[in-house]
Amino acid sequence: MQPITFFALPYAGGNATIYRHWGDRMPAWIRVVPLHMPGRGVRMRYSPVHEWQPLMELLLQDVEPYLDRPFAIFGHSMGALVGIKLAHELRRRHGVDPVWMGLSACIAPAMRERETKWLDCPHSELMDEIVSLNGTAPDILGNDEFMALIAPVLRADFHLCGTYARGDGPPLACPVLVLGGSQDDEVMESPDNLSAWAQETSGAFDLQLLDADHFFINSHQDDVIARVEASLERHVHTSSRGTIVGHTARAGAWPGAR
Repeated sequence: MQPITFFALPYAGGNATIYRHWGDRMPAWIRVVPLHMPGRGVRMRYSPVHEWQPLMELLLQDVEPYLDRPFAIFGHSMGALVGIKLAHELRRRHGVDPVWMGLSACIAPAMRERETKWLDCPHSELMDEIVSLNGTAPDILGNDEFMALIAPVLRADFHLCGTYARGDGPPLACPVLVLGGSQDDEVMESPDNLSAWAQETSGAFDLQLLDADHFFINSHQDDVIARVEASLERHVHTSSRGTIVGHTARAGAWPGAR
């Protein structure tokens, strides 16, 4: 199996450390590269970004050094929107598509409603949304100092989610795996919220549900990794000419590069 780069994007308010063990638990041909969002983790000193184009410019700098080899993209919740946006930006600027995409716990673009309230809504409304997602421990929610620190990041992230708009370009051509939690009330409010992701690719589409809530990427990590690995093994194939479905290897690409 020819190696691929696996770009991984976190959920709103989260940072790339949620993927810190994925590389150790996946086969050697999958090279996990977490992508870091501004305002947290290693980019704590960056101001939170609430507009899509500046975010794309930042992430493109991170991924461009890896474009001499096939790549996959995975994102959970907000990370799924960032991932699909990044995939289209890479196609537009560099003429390359991912060989696979994983989109997890996220309402599909065709089913999303525009929301522009998050940058200036009352703090109580922001807190209600955080609580409803059921992904933050009570002791953290009760830490006023920490919540004041993270609030600008969450406002920016929620605004990005609320203002996501798909471009006019054709859908991607790669296989897509969509994961959802059967107990994720918001995402599962309509069965079309996940199935509508099929509109975003002309390739193979697979929708799988876990018996979990919105943050199954943390609570069911073993299951998620197993499903992702199985999907990659099933859909990503190497030809004798050094080409993986959906991506033509450039000069100097794997094996042996870097």
